[in-house]
This record gives sequence, structure tokens and C-alpha cells, in this order.
Amino acid sequence: MNWFVSASIMVWSRPRTIQLCRLPRLFTTQPQPHQVSPLILRPYQEVCLKACLDAHSSGTSRIGVSLPTGAGKTAVFISLLSSLEPRNGRPDASRSLVIVNSIELAKQAAAQARHMRPDWVVEIEQGGHKASGSADL
Repeated sequence: MNWFVSASIMVWSRPRTIQLCRLPRLFTTQPQPHQVSPLILRPYQEVCLKACLDAHSSGTSRIGVSLPTGAGKTAVFISLLSSLEPRNGRPDASRSLVIVNSIELAKQAAAQARHMRPDWVVEIEQGGHKASGSADL
């Protein structure tokens, strides 16, 4: 399922409930540094991150973000992963899997994750190259 809506956040939950949130007043606020990442997120990325965290806090289990090419979706999802606490009493639930459709996107996401979170172990599994299964991302 693909969603292409410029500058919006889509939050959906079971059963097929979709909430579309337009990002208000893009590019009009001062950037605020994210507390975990050394990267300073852009104002609309901060709004996006907050919407995702709010949806997650309210129990939504599936969150979709649609931003234009080059708008920093990777930075948003790495910041999101950095902000989430393990759920359901499982403190060991700290690893994430990113699935992309090309090796270029995998390398881009891995490079961004290594830059933003040098404390994470980041691996790519593709073709004959197998990841260890113990990486953070």
C-alpha cells in the first residue's frame, strides 16, 4: 500500500481507520534540537515527530508518514525510534527492522542512522550478505 500526500501525516489503526493530519504552517517556526539526536530537525519534522509520538502514545500501532522527496523521512523515523520506549514490559524489545525496495535506500538509511545514532549497531541484509540479527537497526 502506497500513500503519496505531500506534507501530511497519516495515522492508521485497526480496523482500517485512517486519520490524515495536515502539517500546519510549514517552515515558520524556529528549529528545536531533538533531545536524542545530534541532528537538529527542521520545524515540520518536529511537528511530524510529535504527531507520530502522540499517535503512538494513544495506542496506534501503525503510523505512516508521507513527505516529499528530500524532506527528511529517514531523520524523522530514526528520531522516532530513538524516542520510543519498549512496550508491554519487554525492556529487551529495542531492535527495529527497516524494509526498503533498493540497496541505495538501504545504504542511505544505514548511513543516516549511523550519523544520528553512533551508539547503534546498524547492519544491512541483502542478497548473499546476511546480517547478524543482533543489530539495533
